Amino acid sequence: MSRKFIAAVLAISTTIAAVSAVPARAASEEDIAKLLAGAATIFIIGKAIQNSRDDDRKDKSVKDVRHYTPDHRPHVSNPPVYSNDRPFPKVVPRDVKKRYDDVLPASCVRQIEGGHVRRVVMSRCLERNNVSTRSLPKACRMTVETRRGETTAYALPCLRHRGYTLTRY
Repeated sequence: MSRKFIAAVLAISTTIAAVSAVPARAASEEDIAKLLAGAATIFIIGKAIQNSRDDDRKDKSVKDVRHYTPDHRPHVSNPPVYSNDRPFPKVVPRDVKKRYDDVLPASCVRQIEGGHVRRVVMSRCLERNNVSTRSLPKACRMTVETRRGETTAYALPCLRHRGYTLTRY
């Protein structure tokens, strides 16, 4: 239910309770002052609750963004200033084992001519060696021409950049 509706019901019920307890008589200035004071108190409490909820929503919507502001003045030799409260990335210890999924068979690597990539991993060879090509990044996928027509391959530098390695045998 909305806060305004609840506040209105509360104010009306307080007013009815105060009026019904007293026998019918003309309202004096004192009674009117009490009624206005009660309504003002309820309004103030409602506003305080609304403000606290609005503050909670604002805190959740603010995201931590890292901004770099370069200083283009040539005479200043200060290092760049980054404003960020996040912790720095952690170095992975050397004793941590690589996942088996990240190792590709070296026998599937082929050299190609033309284009900006020299070595690729053939997708058909990966499938024959029980490596799922669905887990490989789509950004590394490319089409190459073979003697049997066009087929799919994955650029080796791109795969290495994303953490994939080759077997040593």
